[in-house]
Amino acid sequence: MSTGSEPFTPTGGEFTATPPKPKGYVSTAPLSADDLITLNEEIASMAKAGLPLDKGLELLAREMGGGRLQSVTQQLADDMRGGATLPDAVKRQEGRIPAYYAALLAAGVRSGKLSEVLGTVTIYARSAADFRAGVLSAMLYPIVVLLLGLGTIILVGWWVLPLFEKVFLDFKMKLPWISEMLIVIGRNSLWILVIPSIVLLVIFATERWWLRSTQAGRRIWTRVVYSLPLFGSVARYVQLATFTDLLSILVEQEIPLPEAIRLAGETTGDPLLSDGTKQIEKLLNQGEPLGTALRQQRLMPDLIVWMIGFGEKQGSLATSLRQIAQMYRRNAEARATLLRTVLPPLLIIILAGTLGFVFVFGLLGPMFELLDGRSGGNMK
Repeated sequence: MSTGSEPFTPTGGEFTATPPKPKGYVSTAPLSADDLITLNEEIASMAKAGLPLDKGLELLAREMGGGRLQSVTQQLADDMRGGATLPDAVKRQEGRIPAYYAALLAAGVRSGKLSEVLGTVTIYARSAADFRAGVLSAMLYPIVVLLLGLGTIILVGWWVLPLFEKVFLDFKMKLPWISEMLIVIGRNSLWILVIPSIVLLVIFATERWWLRSTQAGRRIWTRVVYSLPLFGSVARYVQLATFTDLLSILVEQEIPLPEAIRLAGETTGDPLLSDGTKQIEKLLNQGEPLGTALRQQRLMPDLIVWMIGFGEKQGSLATSLRQIAQMYRRNAEARATLLRTVLPPLLIIILAGTLGFVFVFGLLGPMFELLDGRSGGNMK
């Protein structure tokens, strides 16, 4: 297949020497899943048709108005016109294109199955994006319900309680302690309800930014997230599903296992997995079996480690990893369904009970006493 100035075949199964980055080269944020799918499908179409990729990517970049995808596409075309192979050009976009993508491209070129590999990448990227989006929406639903409930409580304190306070003060009623407490909250709802909520959100956002600014902080943040009830287990299962799913593809395409482990760990974005897989890469390079290396790092439950070790011995590692990925997906989806179907009604019941208690005992009780007194006791 032609790619312009020269075919993009790796030397000896390895990446060729990467040319230096051009002057003025500026790295940007990573491509989104949709952008990566779009780029991959365009490359796959050109490869299947036997078109020169450098010219095709250049024309494609011109049709894009701008943004990250246009910048990456143009840079790929420029690098390939300068003599870089496609895997090398992609590898130079590290940070913007996932590292595993360059490795899979090199494997596809090496095996002569580039079109099949590119099709596999599209299927993986689409399924991973859909899976993460579904789980994320399930996790956001109870959070939205909670925020709406808190907003309702703040609205009651800001607008409803002052109306009752005015009535009680006009009739100079002696109120029970719970009514007096509610009136104080209503009178100072800005300071008691609104400002503390905003301060907590700011602290949370600042702490998250601060922790994620360093590798040690990212590890701490990840452990905190994983320790959350329900939410933590869902997040953990999503990362493990992504890791094992991608690892099965890399193994299937005959990427060397140490490199495949590292690439899969880095792609998840989980610093605990990333650090652990780097250690596993070292152990594998020293001759340790994958099952033994996983057991030493304790990245996965013993059952999963046993399944991977057994698959490695039987020569069916990719199949075992795919089954494990499906198992983690099912676990994540089951817990996400629990969050979506059980937690929101539970939050609604708790919030409704709280508001009902406030109204019945704190506001309506004194109001009924007032009405009863004004009617001469006829309401009893």
